[in-house]
Amino acid sequence: MFQRAIPILDSFDSSNNYDLNQVIELSNIVQIVKSIDCPTNITPEKFNEYRKETDAISRFVSSYFQQLDLSDIENIFQSIWTYYSLDLLKLLERFDLLKNIPNSGVQNLLNKKLIPLFCILECKGWVKKYNQVITDYMMDNKDAAEIIIKYYLVKDFAEKESIVFPKVLTEEKKISVLNYYVDGAFEPHPNYLELIENAPIIPGLNIDDRLRLKAKKAKEKYWEKHFSERSSFSYGCIASFKEIDEEKNESYNETDHHVYCTYSKKWVREHHDFPTLLNNFIFLFGFFDSELRCQFVLKKKSIIDELLAESEGIKHYPIRSQFTKNRMIYYKILSTYKEELENYGICIEDLFDYFFGDYLKENFGISDFEFKKPSKSVSLSERIKLLYIEMDGILKQLKYYMEDGCVDKELVAISSNPVRIGELKSFLKQKYAYVKGESLKKEMRFLFSFNLLFGMNFAWSGYNSLVEIIAKEHLFITDFAEQARVWIKWLIERGALLLEADNSLGIDIDRCSLLYNLYENEVVCFAHQKGKQKEILKELVEKEEVEVESTIFSRQERDYYNFVLNKKEFSNSLDLRNTFLHGSFFGSEEELQQAYIETLKVFIMIVVKVNEEFCLKYFGK
Repeated sequence: MFQRAIPILDSFDSSNNYDLNQVIELSNIVQIVKSIDCPTNITPEKFNEYRKETDAISRFVSSYFQQLDLSDIENIFQSIWTYYSLDLLKLLERFDLLKNIPNSGVQNLLNKKLIPLFCILECKGWVKKYNQVITDYMMDNKDAAEIIIKYYLVKDFAEKESIVFPKVLTEEKKISVLNYYVDGAFEPHPNYLELIENAPIIPGLNIDDRLRLKAKKAKEKYWEKHFSERSSFSYGCIASFKEIDEEKNESYNETDHHVYCTYSKKWVREHHDFPTLLNNFIFLFGFFDSELRCQFVLKKKSIIDELLAESEGIKHYPIRSQFTKNRMIYYKILSTYKEELENYGICIEDLFDYFFGDYLKENFGISDFEFKKPSKSVSLSERIKLLYIEMDGILKQLKYYMEDGCVDKELVAISSNPVRIGELKSFLKQKYAYVKGESLKKEMRFLFSFNLLFGMNFAWSGYNSLVEIIAKEHLFITDFAEQARVWIKWLIERGALLLEADNSLGIDIDRCSLLYNLYENEVVCFAHQKGKQKEILKELVEKEEVEVESTIFSRQERDYYNFVLNKKEFSNSLDLRNTFLHGSFFGSEEELQQAYIETLKVFIMIVVKVNEEFCLKYFGK
């Protein structure tokens, strides 16, 4: 921007007949010059001349505004470029000219949309002086409602945007604006309706249950209307057990956008012992990866999520595209597996009963745990309720076992407080590692995203990351533009990139593999790292570039547990535990089945992670 300003600075003459747009531009140039250091393409002496010149420009701008006729404020705002609206508002405030603008003038500016409401809310002086005018305008206004929603309910919005509301716009009036938005003749945006529906309890905006319910119904009405009006394509998952020789066959059909997961009936028929049936969650269905990280939890944002830039509500579990897709796939797989096991008279709860009753005793000599399997005769709603009661009991028993080496049944009985999943400590002093340092985050972004590919001196199509193109092409530092070379050299200093004997670029496979693992999964498990990668991880811990936690469940797994069970962490959670324990589930039969499968998924996660703990403690693997 400074380079573009140089010709204007060189030609500045206070005797010129500048119009208002040009004066605003001059004012902005002053701010640019004062906020930057001397660029490399001009001398410090010349830059100092420009800085001295800005003093004269500032005086000229001030004089211009003092002589500005504000009697026709509407015409003034009509004459400026739209993107200068906020600049003009701030300049009028800075030069103490609001006293010359009547309330009626501001009212007309707002009513005729000559200034955006958001812009005027960014100017404290305007909001203070025209308190009542702005409030009256906001009361029946769609834009006002969406600003209130974003300010209170969108994550980080209030911190990033320095807006203020009129003092006379009370909490009661803000709620009235939201009711107008939900009931309005116009069509409210479904994302904002969802934020109202799942709003947490926050100071300054107490959204009651009636408004939440209205927002929920308005959102459903919106999607019902638009799905019936517009063309769309479906996507989904088809899971089945068939007589095939291989254990599984998974594919994606580009025609109908469905994932097809076919599993072997023969495999289950010949291997329906309980240990194998439990292992199927890991090795057959892929519910967990090679480091036993749960795969149906939330993952990092995908490129699609970044492009869509979906607003995440405060205290919201960010339900992203890949999470939604995986949730559907795992639902289909588990539902199908449940039906297949029933052909052998086995229910999923039988596997949990075996694990806590027999498996722990047979493999680790632990007979402390008690799991009461729900009766097959009870209703599905009652079965889910009983599973949550048992889940509370298992976590409580696990907590005391990890602390005391045994489960004192009397201690469990007397304890009335539910166990928070984050309280459950691992046997291992170092269980999980998470990225902490900003330098490490930057290193991973450069290595595994598009960033530095844009700095190349030739076409790079067909490659998705810097690591990929260096691994497959014979490249040198000079193949990158000057600015990108700085970062290439920095990556060499970090140890991710190497200089080969002929000065071409190479990669440190161990470091890049470990960092890619962290980049994709956001967490790695110490016990599953081997050789040089484990040494690199230890070095990163010593340098405080990664942080370590000693918990049974990873952060992502704990978040998923809280998303399914309660509203303590996430206001948009499924809240299944509280819903069923308090008898407040009133969903359809399909929704009941979905709740049951989600409950089973959480129990499966607990079983696998508990087994991991004991295997690592007793067998080191």
